[in-house]
Amino acid sequence: MKKIVYNILILTLVACFQSCDESIVEEVEYVTFGASQYSTGVDVGGSTSFDIPVYTTNLSSSDRTYNITVDESSNAAAGSYTVPSSVTIPAGANEAMLTIALTDTNLGIGVNNLVINFANSEGYFTGESTTLGYIQNCEEVTATLDIVFDGYGSETGWEITDALDGVVASGGNYADGQVSASETITLCGGRDYTFTITDAYGDGLSFPNNGTYTLTIGGSVKASGGGDFGSSESTEFNTN
Repeated sequence: MKKIVYNILILTLVACFQSCDESIVEEVEYVTFGASQYSTGVDVGGSTSFDIPVYTTNLSSSDRTYNITVDESSNAAAGSYTVPSSVTIPAGANEAMLTIALTDTNLGIGVNNLVINFANSEGYFTGESTTLGYIQNCEEVTATLDIVFDGYGSETGWEITDALDGVVASGGNYADGQVSASETITLCGGRDYTFTITDAYGDGLSFPNNGTYTLTIGGSVKASGGGDFGSSESTEFNTN
């Protein structure tokens, strides 16, 4: 019953606005962000800025200033952002830009979500919050994984996970009797990873022949092994 009453109320309000004189609607002051979501990136060791459009429903003969707040639900890294305390829409206009300054400070990996609101104030209505999601841009490096199988390539698989335990690369589905495989893997520079090799039978790369694996970046060995490592073997490494 409450839902029906609510829907009737919404329809009534819409009808009223549609039938109102245009001059009355123009007097309603409403400020909102251009969209609810934005995204960008920050170069490693760098800084940038991002403009978020702000709009009002009407014009004014004088400047209008609206206060801005950062919502407590934000998880953006401390020190990585600067948000102005207000945004001003010039006289005779109904739009402006809120410029957010971003730096590669404590960014690490993952998405930083910065949730921004208009501060509550009398005299005008405000739209919903907007979220600026930003990441540390990846400086790509190339890794090479070389595997020499023991004769049962179908048992072998591997994966690389990042510091948040997200799988960033993986492989498998090799053929029995396949002698070797070489994989080219793209990773981000300056990050921590874990390489894990698995064997479905549980005897590693040991039967009927001893096999090996080597993960290298720029000629530097990051992970290596072979023989009977059981069901799996993991090695932590970085791309510095």
